[in-house]
This record gives sequence, structure tokens and C-alpha cells, in this order.
Amino acid sequence: MRILPEAIVEAQKAGFRVTADYAGIAEIDAVIICVPTPLENLGQYDAVLIVTDHSSYDYAQIVREAQLVIDTRNATRGIDSPKIVSC
Repeated sequence: MRILPEAIVEAQKAGFRVTADYAGIAEIDAVIICVPTPLENLGQYDAVLIVTDHSSYDYAQIVREAQLVIDTRNATRGIDSPKIVSC
């Protein structure tokens, strides 16, 4: 999934800075690194963080395979599992 230019502009208006230059990293409070979502071998990761509710993902499969799921978007609603942490 590609981030639309309009979404980048809105994020910048909200105070986010988009860059590939690591020179200023010591001056910032937080770093968010966006990478493609690998859905293979989810069990090898300590946790899966859901920050966007996409209808194309099989959240039941993600919960089954992951060790821990931190769901910030209520994407796992209706799935009963002790591995889900909603916040």
C-alpha cells in the first residue's frame, strides 16, 4: 500500500517531518520507520502493532500466528484471544 501525497501533506501540517536523512535524528523526540508489512512468519516477532484498520488483512490469522497483538484501531473486534491488547 502506498501512502498518498495528500496524506503526507496532512501529516506534515500536524507536525510530522518526512525524511530519509538520518543526520537530524538526535534532535527529535520519536522516530517512526515505515516498512512493508510482512505477514509471513508472524510468530517470529515479539509483537504485532495494528495502527491502521485495513479491510484486506485477515486479523483472525494475524492473531492466531502472532505472539502478541497490540490493537490501536479496534481491528480485532469480535476476536477473543488473550494475545490481544486493545489501547
